[in-house]
Amino acid sequence: MRQYITLLSLWITVVTWSQGVEPAAIPAHKLSTVPVIDGVVNATEWAEALEIATFYNPVRGGRAELPTRAYLGYTDEAIYVAFVCDDPEPSLIQAQQTRRDSNLESDDRVAFAVDPQARGLSPYQFVVNPRGAQRLIVPEGAPDNVRWQGDWSAAARITETGWSAEMRIPFPLLRVSAGRTQLGIALARYIPRRAESYLFPNTGGYFSLRLQTLWQGIEIPRPPASLVALPYLLSETASNTNGARGGVDVKWSWGQGQTALLTFNPDFSSIASEIASVDFSYTERALQENRPFFVEGNGFFPWRRMFYSVRIPQLNAGAKAFGRVGAWEYGALAGEYERNHSKGQFAVGRARYRFNPQSYLGMVFTGNTQPFAERIVGVEGAFGQLTGDGEWQLHATHARLDSQRDGTYTVIYLYRSAPPRQLGFSLDYTDISPGYAPTLAFVPERGWRGYEVELNYNDQPADSSILRWGTGAQYEVRRRYTGGLLDEQFSLNAEALLRNQVKLGMEVELLQRPPYNDRTLLLSVGWNTQDAYRNGAVAYQFGEQNGGRSAYWSFEQRLEPLPRFRIGLRLEQLNIRYADRPHDRANQAILTLNYEIDPERVVGLRWVSNHLEFDGEQRSINNLYLTYLQRLRSGQELYLLWGAPNARRTQNKLAVKLVTPVEW
Repeated sequence: MRQYITLLSLWITVVTWSQGVEPAAIPAHKLSTVPVIDGVVNATEWAEALEIATFYNPVRGGRAELPTRAYLGYTDEAIYVAFVCDDPEPSLIQAQQTRRDSNLESDDRVAFAVDPQARGLSPYQFVVNPRGAQRLIVPEGAPDNVRWQGDWSAAARITETGWSAEMRIPFPLLRVSAGRTQLGIALARYIPRRAESYLFPNTGGYFSLRLQTLWQGIEIPRPPASLVALPYLLSETASNTNGARGGVDVKWSWGQGQTALLTFNPDFSSIASEIASVDFSYTERALQENRPFFVEGNGFFPWRRMFYSVRIPQLNAGAKAFGRVGAWEYGALAGEYERNHSKGQFAVGRARYRFNPQSYLGMVFTGNTQPFAERIVGVEGAFGQLTGDGEWQLHATHARLDSQRDGTYTVIYLYRSAPPRQLGFSLDYTDISPGYAPTLAFVPERGWRGYEVELNYNDQPADSSILRWGTGAQYEVRRRYTGGLLDEQFSLNAEALLRNQVKLGMEVELLQRPPYNDRTLLLSVGWNTQDAYRNGAVAYQFGEQNGGRSAYWSFEQRLEPLPRFRIGLRLEQLNIRYADRPHDRANQAILTLNYEIDPERVVGLRWVSNHLEFDGEQRSINNLYLTYLQRLRSGQELYLLWGAPNARRTQNKLAVKLVTPVEW
C-alpha cells in the first residue's frame, strides 16, 4: 500500500500545472502618476502603464473582431486597470444596471480577474458595465456589503466609438501576502448581443478566467490585518408584541487569503429563502443557501451530501475560518442552533492539499449533537488538468457516518468540459448505504448504488440566425441494496439562442420508477433574453408521471413600465389526473415590484401565493411583505420590513434594522 501511495504522489507531482497561455507572463509597471478614475482613458495618465493591445476570441480563434485594449499598472496602494472597447454600433451597447453588485450578465461589461496565489485557481473578478455599475465576485463566495468585501473604485462612459472603463483595486482587498512578486491575471470583455467574449491572454479554444498570465515583477506591500464588525440593531412591532434585539458579525482577514468570522445572534429574518418550483418531483428539492454567514467562503466546505446548511433554520452563534496557506486550503465551521425547539451544536471541517489547480487530496468532517450524536469522516481526492483545450478531472469521495445507524457514502466521477464544437462528458458512480442518513445533510434517498452518463455539445456558428446552441443527453440507473430497480432515466435536451434574443428549448425524459413509467416532453420559449427588465419565458411539460396524466406550465415576465420601476411575475400550475385516486394539483404565483429611488435606495413589494393538493393533503401560502433597503457605499445599511419574507401568511409586523460597520 505504501508503494502505491508513493507512486500516486509522484505521478500527481510530475503532472505539473501547465496552462499554455500566450503570453505566459507580462511585466508589471509601477506608476508614479496616479490616473483619475473618471471613465475617460487619457493617454497621458496611462502613459506609464503596460498597454495590452490585443484581445482574443476563444470561440472563433484569433484576434477579437471588435478592437479592445487595456492598460495595467500599480502603485504601493492599489492596482489600476483601464479598458477601451471599440464598437461600430454604440447605440446598441447594453447598459441597464446602475446598482452596485447587481447581476450584470445582460449588460456589456469588462472584467479584471486576479488570483493572488498565481496558481490558476478561481480568481477575484472585478466587473464594470458601461454605466459604471460595479460587481465584485469573490472566489468561494461572500455577501455583498461593501465594507465586508472591501471597497474599490470604478467609472465608465459611452463614447461615439464605443465605451471605456477605469478601475482602482486596493491591495488589502485581495489579502495578498507580502513578498510575492507575481499574480495570476486575466482580462475579459463581454458583448451579450453578439454572444461573444474576448480574453487576454490567448487561451486557445477554451474560455476560462482560471487560464491566466503571470503578472511578474510586482512589489506587493505588506497587507495590514483587517477587522470589520457589522453590528445590527433590530426593532420589531407586531400586533401584540414589541421588542428590540441586536447581534453582530465580525470578520478578520490576515495572511494570504485567510479569513475568520464570528457571529452572535445573527438576523436572517429579512433574507427571503429560495422558493421551490411546483413542477413534479419524487423527492425533496435542494435549495440554494442565501444567508451571509453560510455563503461566505462556502467553497471551502463539504458538499451538501455531507453538510447542507439549509437544515439549520435558526443559528444562535457560530464561528468559521477558511483560506489557503501555500498548497493547503482549509475550512472550519462550528456553531449552536435551534431545530424543533431543541438546541444542538455542529462542527464542519475540510482540508485539502492541492498539487495543481485540478488535483488535490483531502479530508472532510462533520459533527452534530441534535437529535442525537453523529459524525461523518471522509477522504477525497482528484486528479485533472486545465488547458486551452478544456478541462478534465477524476474525483473520488468516501465518507462514513457514525450515528445510531452507521452508513457510507461513495462517489467517483470523471468529467471533461470542452470548448465549442467538441464533446464534453461526465461519468458518475454513487453508492449510498441504507444507514447513511445524516441530520444536517441532503440525502433524500439512500440504500442504492448506480451510475450516470452525460454528454453535451455546443456551438456558436458565424453568420447565422443562431447565436449559440447546445444539446445534451443523460442516462442514469440506480439499484436498491435490497435488490431491484430504484429508477432508470434517459433524457435528451436541446437549446438555441437566436440573434433576435429568442431562446428555444426542448427536453424529452423517459423515467422508469417502479411501479411507474414516466414519459414527458418539455417545450420552452424565452424572449428579450438579454434585457434584464423586459425578458420573459413560457414552458409547457406534458405526458405521464406518477401513474397519471400530467400537465405543467410556467410563465415568467419582467417589465419596466416606468423608468426604474420594475415588475416581475411568475405563474406555475401542475395537474396530474389519476384514474383511481384524487388528482394532484399545485398552483403558485409570485409577484415582485421594485422602485429604484437611486443606486443606493430601493423600495420593494413581494407577494407569494401557492396552493398544493398531494395525496389528499392540502397546503397553502398567501404572504405579502414590503421592504425598503438603503445600502450606502460606507457599508451602512438600513432595512424597513413590513411583514415576514418566509411566513406562510401575511403578518402585521414592522421591523427596522440598522447595520453600521466598524472597521479597524
